[in-house]
Amino acid sequence: MRFFACMFFGLALFSVASIVNGEERAWREMPKHLKGYEKAYAESPRRASLAWFQDARFGLFIHWGPSAGIGRGMWAMYNERIPVEEYEKIVRGFKGDRFDAQAFVDLALKAKMKYITFVAKHHDGFALWDSSASGYDSMDFPSHRDFLGELAAACHKAGLGLFVYYSIGIDWHHPYFLPNTMYDPARPHYRTLPSQYRYRTPEDFRHYMNFAKTQLTEICTKYGPLAGIWFDTIGGVYQHSDIFRIQEVYDLIHAIQPHALVIFKTGATGTEDAITGEREMGSLSGVFRSVGLPISVQEAADRAWEANKAKPAELNIPIQTIGWAYISSPRQRQKGPREGKQLLQQCANMRANLLLNIGPKPDGAILEENIKTLTEIGEWIEKEGFPKPVDDDFMRHRTKAPPTLDVEKANRTAR
Repeated sequence: MRFFACMFFGLALFSVASIVNGEERAWREMPKHLKGYEKAYAESPRRASLAWFQDARFGLFIHWGPSAGIGRGMWAMYNERIPVEEYEKIVRGFKGDRFDAQAFVDLALKAKMKYITFVAKHHDGFALWDSSASGYDSMDFPSHRDFLGELAAACHKAGLGLFVYYSIGIDWHHPYFLPNTMYDPARPHYRTLPSQYRYRTPEDFRHYMNFAKTQLTEICTKYGPLAGIWFDTIGGVYQHSDIFRIQEVYDLIHAIQPHALVIFKTGATGTEDAITGEREMGSLSGVFRSVGLPISVQEAADRAWEANKAKPAELNIPIQTIGWAYISSPRQRQKGPREGKQLLQQCANMRANLLLNIGPKPDGAILEENIKTLTEIGEWIEKEGFPKPVDDDFMRHRTKAPPTLDVEKANRTAR
């Protein structure tokens, strides 16, 4: 099986040296979304990308995948302790018949957005592209579609930037990911350890990291040029930085696509190109303290925030009130244009982009309420322009958290 070949041969599937030194391909060209930044690109591709990112102001986040069919959020496998083999049956029913990449691109353009961030692999480990590293992907399962490939093609044609979301910090499917005794959300808390889970010693984890690097290499080479890679989740990386060795992952991405930006929340190492705040901006140490993670994890979060806090930033917020992906609940409500404008003003004050998330239906269709809201916001921006900051003290706004926010609860019901 390709999956097990990847575990043992890892990056042998791709030679990074030959990729970088070999024939120039499409993913080595200047991206269309950087049009207008040619001079900066000639001097430094990544500096041009950072300038573009700071000017972008508005992006579309898309949380979607097999868990949408459950209708209880993308953490359903963990929260409900769904067995691996049972979850695979759910994945087999995932078709995405109404997923239309062009519809997402058209909506983003109507809303005056400059980029899309697409969840290509969430914590369930299922890849929404044709992955040579695993048979657990949308091409090999009954959907028989490369959703990432379709969206990448549409974004490139339209000149929209594309960030690829990749869950490197949790994978509930890969046999050699960490046990929950090392990091609580690493695995669902099954009463009996599934036979599929084979991690026994820290040396076993290299199989997972080789797998992740292989998938990231193919994302960078098959679907570029990208705006960047957007990583999640970060607690386990803080806790076990010695085996994640995340800087090696960043170096791999930059070696293949020098212009590509690396984002990992408010920072895993402090060497990220830009930062993103999940519902709020600031160090995640308070979140980790509230759930009882070691002081070393809290201190790592503070160090990363201090190193990154003045860098180009975005705030990622769901358009819906419960979770991030599609949730079937009578209590679910979608934010309207007025709330969207308020969020844009909040982000303008902190000199950050707004990455506004939608959760498409299980079949891939966009909710009509989201289309209406984003279209009206785009019309407002067309008429009024993006909001201006209220003052010059952007760091004051970046570190002022909403008073009633429960980030951990939001994560567990959402991401």
